[in-house]
Amino acid sequence: PFQDIDDFKKLLLADPRAIARSMVEQMVVYATGAPVDFADRVAVDKVLDRTAKGGYGMRSLIHEIVESPLFLTK
Repeated sequence: PFQDIDDFKKLLLADPRAIARSMVEQMVVYATGAPVDFADRVAVDKVLDRTAKGGYGMRSLIHEIVESPLFLTK
């Protein structure tokens, strides 16, 4: 639970990988029209691992998604 927008921001910033995971999953759904399944978690984790060093930048996330099997085979 959170009390105000500042508490909400703190909650979001506490786990940047979770936010990046959500972004990756939503972008894959948008790009492919197919939902992200449990079997896709390895590919999602690889995208996150490759972009972690750069702080999960949006440009890096998009680049890795487009080159991933998530995008190429769905």
